[in-house]
Amino acid sequence: MQTVEVVLEGESQIVRLPKEFRLEGNKVSIRREGSGVILEPVRPNEWPPGFFEAIHIDDPTFVRPDQGILPPAPSFDE
Repeated sequence: MQTVEVVLEGESQIVRLPKEFRLEGNKVSIRREGSGVILEPVRPNEWPPGFFEAIHIDDPTFVRPDQGILPPAPSFDE
């Protein structure tokens, strides 16, 4: 365990993380657990190029069954 200084800057608090605690990226998610504060790196939600084009499911198990005819939508004007 290490102890570091908390610095006030305007209405925010800043904690300088020692080198061995550095996080990847430039954004973190933050939450409280009890009296602790948890920081976790935010990873981009980008899929690799061509990811969805490369997915081919030919197994008939994954074919969506016929849904039949939809009933008419109710009218709420009455």
